[in-house]
Amino acid sequence: MVETSGYPTTSVSLPPVTAATTTALRAFLQTILPPDVPVLLARQNRMAAPNGPFALMALLIHQRIATSATRYTANARIILQQQDITVQVSLFGEGAADNAQRISTLFQNGWAAEFFTSFHENTSAQTASDAASDAPSGTSPPPLSTPPPRIAPLYAGPARQIPFINGERQYEEQWQIDLHLQASFALSLPQPMASAARLALADVTSPQGSPSA
Repeated sequence: MVETSGYPTTSVSLPPVTAATTTALRAFLQTILPPDVPVLLARQNRMAAPNGPFALMALLIHQRIATSATRYTANARIILQQQDITVQVSLFGEGAADNAQRISTLFQNGWAAEFFTSFHENTSAQTASDAASDAPSGTSPPPLSTPPPRIAPLYAGPARQIPFINGERQYEEQWQIDLHLQASFALSLPQPMASAARLALADVTSPQGSPSA
């Protein structure tokens, strides 16, 4: 006989935090970098480096920055969590130093906070629109059980030059900068709940009619 916890064996619902972070940051970088600088995800197999300047993003650290909070619904326990996600941005080619300074300046400015807020609102609206289009005709779409994570800029580390030697054994310009973003998201767990409670009176006196010691 195997003992169990008594909780239902259903999957945990978690929004795509990593994908949301890289998507939001890529949109930010594409907005502020020159249009001829592609922004790619680092550490991918079978992908050749582009010709000319380009940028790479690499996720380094997921670190909790606040104690998680918990709230309940009719049949779920929702855990609210905030994380500091560190993303390393590497800039290659001509103008890499200037591009690093551009990122450092704008990422630590109120303009970046406005950009990520607008991006989150547009993403949430698009997600709700997709849910409405998938709902049967004449019915309202179900509420999102796990809303998309909210991404916000925290701060940027110092820009630093990194030696880079290409396949022809020639030095090329490369700069790196670490960007810290806050990801606020909700993790949903199934939670058994009682719909009603029944009370029963119990006699707590001793058989002799006096309270027991």
